[in-house]
Amino acid sequence: MDFSQLTEAQKNAFDQDGFLVIPKALSAEAVTALLIITDTKARAFLDKYDVPSKAEYNQLDFRPGLLKYPATIDLITNPNTVPLVVQLLSPNIHLHSTALIYKRPSDPGLPKMRRGWHRDIRIPRDLGHVNLPRVGIKICYCLTDFHDHDDGLTLFARGSQRFDKPLEMLKGEVDPVDVEVCDLKLNAGDALLFDNRIYHTASPNRSNRVSKVLMFCYSYRWMKQEVYLDNPDPNALRDYDPVTRQLLGEYIDIDTPAWALQAWAKKNNVMPDAVPWHVDIEH
Repeated sequence: MDFSQLTEAQKNAFDQDGFLVIPKALSAEAVTALLIITDTKARAFLDKYDVPSKAEYNQLDFRPGLLKYPATIDLITNPNTVPLVVQLLSPNIHLHSTALIYKRPSDPGLPKMRRGWHRDIRIPRDLGHVNLPRVGIKICYCLTDFHDHDDGLTLFARGSQRFDKPLEMLKGEVDPVDVEVCDLKLNAGDALLFDNRIYHTASPNRSNRVSKVLMFCYSYRWMKQEVYLDNPDPNALRDYDPVTRQLLGEYIDIDTPAWALQAWAKKNNVMPDAVPWHVDIEH
C-alpha cells in the first residue's frame, strides 16, 4: 500500500468535526469500474416499480458479496484513504464491514421523514455515551455527485463524536437542536472518512437521479467483523499482498501482532509509540 501522510490540519479537522473529506480519492476509471459491479448487485432494486411517495421503499443497504471482485479488493488498501485510517487508529486494524447504499428519488414534496440518528458499531449500548472511545472509522466512497441539498448523502452532526449524552430533539422535529447538521457537497470519486462516534443519519434522496455510495469500515482487530463480511478462502488470501491479507482477517488470533501494517508503519515513520504496562519511578 502506497503511503499518504496525514497532515496536522487533517488530524485536527477529524478530531474537531468527526469527519474528513478526501477529494478525488478514486479516479474516474475506478468509479466506472465500481459502478459496473454495484449496478449489477443492485439490479433488482433498480428495476423495482417507482414509489416516490415512500422514501423508505427507495433505499437499498446491501452488504454480502461485495469483495469478490478485483476492483473492490483494491479498494481495501486505497492509498488515498486507508493510510489516513491507519494513522488515526493504529496498525492493529482490519476491515470491519462493507455496504453498498443506493437511494432512488423520492417525492421532493413529502413531509420531513423521521431520521435514524445513531452512532456506529453499537458500542454505546454496552458502554453508554460517557468517554466513548474511537474504535472504528468508516470510509464513504461517492460513486455519484452530491451537489445539492437532500441529494441522499448521509447527514452528520458536526463535532458530536465528543458528546457524552444522547442527541436532544424537539418533539415533532427530525433533526437535533444546538448542533450543526451537515449535508455535505461532494463529487463522484470523493471519499468521506467519519468517526464511529459521530451522530449521523440516512436521509431521503429528493434529487432526480439514483444516489450511490460504497462504505468500507475499519476497526481494531479485537472487534469482531460483521457476520455478512465475506469470509476469504485461506488459499485465495495467498494471492494478496500482506497488508490486504491482514485487513481481510488473516490473523485469526488477535494476540498475533499486526505484522503487515506494523512493518508498513515503521517503513513510513508513522508507527505509534508503544503503550507501557508500567513505568519506573524514583523512590
